[in-house]
Amino acid sequence: NMEMSYDQFVNWLCTSGDITNVLLAVEAVITWINYQYKPYGKCCTPSQRNTLLDMIAGSVNTRGWFKLPYSLRGRYMRWFGNLLDPYCVSEEEQLQCGYVVVDCIDTCDKPLTFLSGEGTLIFHFKPPGVTSCKRPGHCGFILKTIPSAGALRTLELCTESKDYDNTSVHFHDNVRAENMHIFCCDGNNDLYPLSWFGWLHSSNASSNKMEWWNDKFFDCPPFKFRALYLI
Repeated sequence: NMEMSYDQFVNWLCTSGDITNVLLAVEAVITWINYQYKPYGKCCTPSQRNTLLDMIAGSVNTRGWFKLPYSLRGRYMRWFGNLLDPYCVSEEEQLQCGYVVVDCIDTCDKPLTFLSGEGTLIFHFKPPGVTSCKRPGHCGFILKTIPSAGALRTLELCTESKDYDNTSVHFHDNVRAENMHIFCCDGNNDLYPLSWFGWLHSSNASSNKMEWWNDKFFDCPPFKFRALYLI
């Protein structure tokens, strides 16, 4: 519910089972802020921002949230500035936290256009437990767009062997969709939650907001989809 007040939002963030790590928490915060068309946190005071940071710190300790990949700090997180640094880990530390970041081998100039039609995303990824593989091509997985109730399509993991015919990858059955969190990065490596894209194409996104977002945020191709995968 994007119409929540600040207090309602903080309470939801503290208790929601949908938020399981720092990346999701920060995505939720910035999505809620920008949905209200108040860029860079101007709808929150410094005191309120500190409350959100305290909540994130507490959840890292009490709810077992894994920390944010340091490489993913970008434009949409600048509202937090370096205050997020204690909740970031290096690439080497990611494995200790139980996840990896996997890049899609494809890029696109307009992620909104891609998510509005039929398309596939190919990822090279050797899943946990696979130490030696002699099958042709790369270990990996494919995500495809499928129709949804909203204006944008959703992404679905391809699990049928026919989906991998005439591609550069083959699929292992121990790859799980529930272990993935998909997001998008631009040419500056700034990170964009897919939740932003869904809002931009929702029925209550006014045209002036659409124009503002396209001018300010989707101006640095190529874009690449990435997956944070729990291992």
